[in-house]
Amino acid sequence: MTTEKVVSQDFPDIADIYACFAALTSDSPELGGELIVYTGLASGGIELAMAANIAGTASLGLEADAGRAKAAIRNGACDFLVNTLDEALRILKNEIRKKRRVAVVLVGEPRGVVAEMVERGVQPEIVWGDAGGPSWRGGSMEPLVERGAMRLGAGSAPGDWVSWRVEREPMRWLPVLDKLAAEALDAADKTTPARRRWLEAAPRYLGRALAHERSVRMSAAEFDAFAEATRKAGVDVVVKLSRR
Repeated sequence: MTTEKVVSQDFPDIADIYACFAALTSDSPELGGELIVYTGLASGGIELAMAANIAGTASLGLEADAGRAKAAIRNGACDFLVNTLDEALRILKNEIRKKRRVAVVLVGEPRGVVAEMVERGVQPEIVWGDAGGPSWRGGSMEPLVERGAMRLGAGSAPGDWVSWRVEREPMRWLPVLDKLAAEALDAADKTTPARRRWLEAAPRYLGRALAHERSVRMSAAEFDAFAEATRKAGVDVVVKLSRR
């Protein structure tokens, strides 16, 4: 008889997913056709997988714990679970060619998978995390970085965290409020295209987590414009601002 460890993985904080999304889209809100490789679902990888989905790009997670990988599939953070790099590449190549999003998690020891990627010439555009082992210069993904991959830094985004919810008919009124929020964003701000993408795509990929509430970072002026627009629209909405 065999037993399998069942991992319970709580849904990550929306603000943490947004921070990863902001880091990914700092240069461009459109990432279709690129590949992100990350390690460790438990140490921020699950947020990155979700952020990559919202950004519209392909991601490959390297996770040694099979139970944790299966939990990511159950939670909807990842789309496919595979056991070999060959399986992962069969899925990724097609979606990358079509510039479509997909989240794959590969169960395996990250250091070995990264070594196989280097040997086979698989080169991501963005990497995040730690492949492990002293031969990797302190446990980094340095071989992939040396070949041109950008190392993703810690996510950060300016502005205050603004969220809104409606008590009645959220499926009717939230899209209206999302539109007002997008219109309130400063068109001259370089982060606005990405923030508008977040408002449009996050509910689709985060599902139940955003069924009754939306959120995005706004400047004080943008918040005032949004609050005034909701007042004029006459929607019974609760808008909250927090400096986190």
